[in-house]
Amino acid sequence: MAKMWPKLSKPPVEVALFQLKFEMGNTALSDFLKCDSQLSKYFPKRNDTIEASINLPSSSIPLGVSKISGTSNAKMVNYVYYSEDQKCKLTIGEGSLTYTDERDYIGWDEFERVVCQYLMVFAPILEKHIITRISIRFINQFVLDEFEDPTVYFKTIISSAENGVPYPLIKYGFRLMLDIKEGVYSIVNQNLDKTPEKYLYIFDIDVLNKSNLIFDISSIQSVLQELREVKNDIFFSNVTDKIIELCN
Repeated sequence: MAKMWPKLSKPPVEVALFQLKFEMGNTALSDFLKCDSQLSKYFPKRNDTIEASINLPSSSIPLGVSKISGTSNAKMVNYVYYSEDQKCKLTIGEGSLTYTDERDYIGWDEFERVVCQYLMVFAPILEKHIITRISIRFINQFVLDEFEDPTVYFKTIISSAENGVPYPLIKYGFRLMLDIKEGVYSIVNQNLDKTPEKYLYIFDIDVLNKSNLIFDISSIQSVLQELREVKNDIFFSNVTDKIIELCN
């Protein structure tokens, strides 16, 4: 039976990210351009990132305007596809695919559907490739009127002994790395920043699975469901009822 979590009518998700790491094998980065026409239906804009190094002769370079010669070595680093409003981005690099969505978060089902839609485009290229890591990252932001007592909002906080550093704080941050099970871990960052009028609290959850598998969309979906459960368990076990109220 699937786990049940509280429903949030106003999800605090600012950024939802999916990343796939894989072995390139005999595939070249340029092979992914075979998908360009399909990807352009979803992402009408594309930027190519080129990395170049220049070797100059060992003789000294004269001051002022002069002509010099050297040897350059340039290579393609990645292809970055953007939606029209640039709120969705798909980055294709050597051994990695990264999808970033900064639109209003509708829900997990839609996020998973879109991810699988793009994976279907890459399936002819990635079939039989070894997947070395699958990860999701959700960056949540809460806008708070006051933050005199962190325990009102969150269960995992920076503690202070009696007569220690007092609250309220203007800014702080801490990072946790959680060992979930073999091959699965999570990196959690929590940061508070005070603006002139509000407090901004970032709750950043990154969940990663390092288990190797052969590229298969149904297998990737199973891993995604597992990562989602970990992400939700971390989120809902850390926030109080006050935060749940703010998200509804």
